[in-house]
Amino acid sequence: MKTKIVLLVVLASLGFSAAPPTARAQEIQLEGPLAGAPAVRRMVLYREGRFFLTPTVTFTILDTYRRHMLFGAKAEYNILDWLSAGIYFGGGFGWRTGIADQINDLGIDDVPGQNYDLNFPRRGQVDQQLGQLQWLGAVEGRVIPLRGKFSLFGKLFLAMDVYVNLGVGIAGVKERGVTDCSAQMPGPSCPDDTYLPMETRVAVGPSFGGGVTVYFNDWIGLNLEYRSTPFTWNQSGTDEYGESEVVLDRRIDENDRFLAWNQMMTIGCTFVFPFTAERTN
Repeated sequence: MKTKIVLLVVLASLGFSAAPPTARAQEIQLEGPLAGAPAVRRMVLYREGRFFLTPTVTFTILDTYRRHMLFGAKAEYNILDWLSAGIYFGGGFGWRTGIADQINDLGIDDVPGQNYDLNFPRRGQVDQQLGQLQWLGAVEGRVIPLRGKFSLFGKLFLAMDVYVNLGVGIAGVKERGVTDCSAQMPGPSCPDDTYLPMETRVAVGPSFGGGVTVYFNDWIGLNLEYRSTPFTWNQSGTDEYGESEVVLDRRIDENDRFLAWNQMMTIGCTFVFPFTAERTN
């Protein structure tokens, strides 16, 4: 029995002596030219303290009745290399989508026994009631969290950055004017469908999005951007409000406006002033 106890004590002692030593962190001391050096030397400051001017072409996307193309420009001042503030403005024209073309080609003329309906014009007159985006402006701040370089086929190396923006959007819209046809009698407030009154107004909403800027050299680059400016408007020019989806109030007014995201893609050529960017040490 004593022999077994002695054997166990010996084995336990050997186990403790074979245990690995406690790990300790050791500070690495850099010497030579890397000691105290920055992470990047001679880094090009494409943004800080510089002014960007970007002529743009913008296309709306995911439209139901009318697509739009806006020609404009962005002006932006870069307070820091990761923070800027700027403005955007663009104006242009629109054209019908496929579903709007079908409505335009049919019209109320093709419904037997119907000579007038508040929601549907005669054949070829749908443009007189569809909402139009005439111009768009924005005041916004921009944060640039990512920047770096990429290569194409290992031959062409370009600098780029990725940004997000947030601000206030202002839009000029043209939509169907106030029309009261509750009495179902054509008149000054309820014209027949050969004349559907259109009115212009200014809509305000948030503006947000993000994009990428690729720099070809110190002073010129390519800009790709997504933007959304939500606000309410009557894109279809139809009566949508009432006691239920079936019983409508037979009026066209502000109650018939619905929230639309108004999404768009922008491509632009960015010019940077002054032409030469500063470099870090």
